[in-house]
Amino acid sequence: MSSLNTLTNPESLGFDPIALNRIQDRIKTDINAEKYDGGRFLMARRGKLVLDLTLGYQERDSKRPMREDAIFSIMSISKALTATGLLRCIERGEVSMLTPVHHIIPEFAKRGKERVTVGHILTHTAGLGMAPAPIPVPDLMVLEKSVAAICEMPLETPPGEIVSYSAMTGYTILAEVIRRLDAKKRSFRAIMAEDVFEPLKMKDTSFGIKKELSERRVPVAVRDFDSPELNHQYLMTRDKSITETTELAAGGGGFASAQDILRFAEALRLGGALEGGRVLSPAMVQLMTSNHTGLRPNSMMNNSRALHGLAPFPAYLGLGLFLRGEGVFPSHIPTLASAETFGSWGLGSMGFWVDPQREITFVSLTSGIMERIRSHMRFQMLGDMALSSLID
Repeated sequence: MSSLNTLTNPESLGFDPIALNRIQDRIKTDINAEKYDGGRFLMARRGKLVLDLTLGYQERDSKRPMREDAIFSIMSISKALTATGLLRCIERGEVSMLTPVHHIIPEFAKRGKERVTVGHILTHTAGLGMAPAPIPVPDLMVLEKSVAAICEMPLETPPGEIVSYSAMTGYTILAEVIRRLDAKKRSFRAIMAEDVFEPLKMKDTSFGIKKELSERRVPVAVRDFDSPELNHQYLMTRDKSITETTELAAGGGGFASAQDILRFAEALRLGGALEGGRVLSPAMVQLMTSNHTGLRPNSMMNNSRALHGLAPFPAYLGLGLFLRGEGVFPSHIPTLASAETFGSWGLGSMGFWVDPQREITFVSLTSGIMERIRSHMRFQMLGDMALSSLID
């Protein structure tokens, strides 16, 4: 664990320290320009930490500085965690990618959802769409109520045809699949804590916010007000409604520190285990980090693309993860990264990526939500600067 907590001389791992310092300068410039408020930035190579930055504000309005141990609402990075929990069920033979969801949740089989499989939801091809279940925000915080509402929703597109990113509904259903398959009859929160977070020593990670972590919590704040996908009032209400017992949308209700996300990303880089704690097999990690959507575009990006006048580009989705793939297009993953690089990102604020070829893991969690493509280009620039500083 010490290697992920203690800075190593970057030159010993092939980095130009002067080039690395430019990353800090770039971040400070953007924070001073109020593009976003602050953040935690970590980079490791071969399991050794070479970059550790704590910059800007945890809450700009109150001038509260960013903490090294800040707890972030990790938004859609939660999907990578939930996918890990579901893939563990596949490893045990309790379910498969081809299992119809209604075999586990019978009430799901209505309004065109009879053919939806676990694999469709994992790859965002179920046709469930972006919108949350049409119920009050406090009810969205309760897994049972969310699942019941989603079961009544129709599909937007036929299953398997279109990559239609499901921001909340799909992975909420996967959380319920995990819960119903659990022989111990635990809550989804407990399953994830005991079977994923504890083995990887992710002590600051949870679904819902632990009471003892509340003072370290980074509040959600929106910085881009011309963004078609940022519902400011909903995001503020959602953030204030989350409590310790919340099981809000397993696709967006997680909380974690940057150090914990680094541990999770490193575990994936190493084939599903870290320091003796294994959560997935190497074969399952390979499946998780493979392209399951071909060259199809992600419909989630349509509004953002229109805002920037961009043509469609491939979704490159794994299972709960995004992949680098090939080509030049907006992504939170660097343009310079190898094609097999994988990672995850959360709404306008955060992301991580792992370049297995170069054995590099990069984590960036920030405060102040930006429009998706602006955020992608911000993170892509920082990642390209990081990879450009590599000289071996």
